[in-house]
Amino acid sequence: MQSAGTQHFVERTYREGGVFQWARETLMNALEAGARHVEYGIEWQAVERKGVYRRVIADDGKGMGPEELEEFFNTFGGGSKPIGEAAENFGVGSKTSLLPWNRYGLVVVSWVEGQEPSMVWLQQDPETGEYGLKIWSVELDDGTQSNETTIRPYLDEAHGCDWAAVRPDWMGAHGTVIVLLGNEPTDDTVLGDPTRDEKGVHGVAKYLNHRIWEVPKDVDVKVDVLQSDLKENWPRSALEARPKEPRATIRRTVRGARHWIEYTRNHEGGRLADSGTVPLDDGTRAHWFLWSGERPNIHGYAPQHGFIAALYKNELYNHQTHHSPYRALGVSATPVRQRLWVVFEPRAFDKETKTGVFPTTDRNALKLRGGSGTSDELPMSEWANAFADKMPESVRKALADTRLGDARGIEDEAWRNRLLERFGSRWKMTKLSARKEGPESVQPIQKGGRQLTLPGTPAATRSPRVATSAPTKNPRGPENLGASPGPSSARSTRVGGGLPHCRTVKASDMDNPGYLAAWQPRDPQCPNGVVLLNIEHPVLAQQIAYHQSQYPDHFAEQVQQEVVNVYQEMAISKIAHSEGMRSFLPSREVEQGLRTPQALTLALLGLVGEDILIQNRLRGTLGKARSNG
Repeated sequence: MQSAGTQHFVERTYREGGVFQWARETLMNALEAGARHVEYGIEWQAVERKGVYRRVIADDGKGMGPEELEEFFNTFGGGSKPIGEAAENFGVGSKTSLLPWNRYGLVVVSWVEGQEPSMVWLQQDPETGEYGLKIWSVELDDGTQSNETTIRPYLDEAHGCDWAAVRPDWMGAHGTVIVLLGNEPTDDTVLGDPTRDEKGVHGVAKYLNHRIWEVPKDVDVKVDVLQSDLKENWPRSALEARPKEPRATIRRTVRGARHWIEYTRNHEGGRLADSGTVPLDDGTRAHWFLWSGERPNIHGYAPQHGFIAALYKNELYNHQTHHSPYRALGVSATPVRQRLWVVFEPRAFDKETKTGVFPTTDRNALKLRGGSGTSDELPMSEWANAFADKMPESVRKALADTRLGDARGIEDEAWRNRLLERFGSRWKMTKLSARKEGPESVQPIQKGGRQLTLPGTPAATRSPRVATSAPTKNPRGPENLGASPGPSSARSTRVGGGLPHCRTVKASDMDNPGYLAAWQPRDPQCPNGVVLLNIEHPVLAQQIAYHQSQYPDHFAEQVQQEVVNVYQEMAISKIAHSEGMRSFLPSREVEQGLRTPQALTLALLGLVGEDILIQNRLRGTLGKARSNG
């Protein structure tokens, strides 16, 4: 490349990128070039002559002439793509994502309508480590020699390929083909980078169907997929690849994540039950999709189960599938979690206001700019909480239907009232209530006055956050009490905390089956939140078995229920008591420290308090336990 020392930046940017990032970059380049057909194929000449399986990427875009081809591939950030601000196109993605695992070379052949084809060979100099174009010695008409970086494609016996013949039949008069040569002439590049987790035969198609939200209707994207992970089973020619069914390769069509979520084809096992968009207060739109019944078996090449992600310019970022982000949505039941997709679409970066989201340099994640900090992580949890507060009715119903027949949580209001009566005064917490001439600010439309708009946090970039013991000053004055929208005057008060609920769940509903409990602050049926108790946890099983051994067998079920009740009560009391810690610790530390599954599990492992309570309960209902003597 023309700029010395760029190999260090290339290597660093590549390390920061994700698996199959090169597939995204090459697809975007093709679409920017006006391509209507893009194909991730196999270069069969090298297969037949050398037994080497190389990935070839072809598109029917406008193509590049000799000068443009040299500019794009011999200049860092070339091809008329400026290296600009974070929200702009860096123009380096395809090179940084391909070169570190194709040091031997990238052969690029391009056709422009009405011109002869042009070819370049981009590689790393083994002596200097610099990346640049291979220099060819070309004989001119007058018999002299000239050093050139752009030549016409030729028959290359050494590498088993006629470079002019890599042009597919469907291309037409213009387009570009990239052949990936790997780090050595004998490298197989058809699966991707062997140093990363890019070994699955469906990898390219699966990645693109998770990364791209919607493939434009007038664009056709294909991926040639081998049908075996073992090279000895791969076809040895293009003819052998498709002689008859079942084929040795499959040509997958990339349609984008939305297509496979909605899946409008006839499928007897299930269907898309409902979908919609929930507008959030900061301008973010939450697109949700709820499936009913069994999903089609597409996990090998497309998203089969639910996920949470962020949408930016038709691409999905920050995929999340774990239990924790779904609990922030108010969804813990595995059957619903696997059939619910929520895609948050925040406002894109605005150059004038300098607020909004933008991709990182490696195009592998989104950042948020604006408000109290810059380059912040996306507020996925805040968006999830806001969605939970506005949960669509069909999702609520699905959760309620799933819980029918499950082991119910503690619903004994008499017990709850007794607990509040004894300890409610000690579980104080700070809340904001609308008050005329109050010194603080509260959003009157929000339940309980618990959420406020923080100063210096534009609504376009932040969701309202939970109030802590450090309330904000009222910027609008007392005359706005009751005005909507906008904050109103408020005053802090210390009130008794409402008791959360507790519900038993299976180990599969936990982040990790080793956790005994987890806290879900938002739940459509439990306004004060719910503790999820792992009914299959070994500690609970051991406690049940021990206390059952102290009584006759016909009391086994009653003993089990009493043990579970005690652990539920203890879990509820831990969460309720921790609410008062907001007076001493920031709310974030309470939620992310004291109420994590790890902290709750540790808090419930002490056998002394639980055993005393269990023994007293059982003695009062079943009589004295058997002697251990």
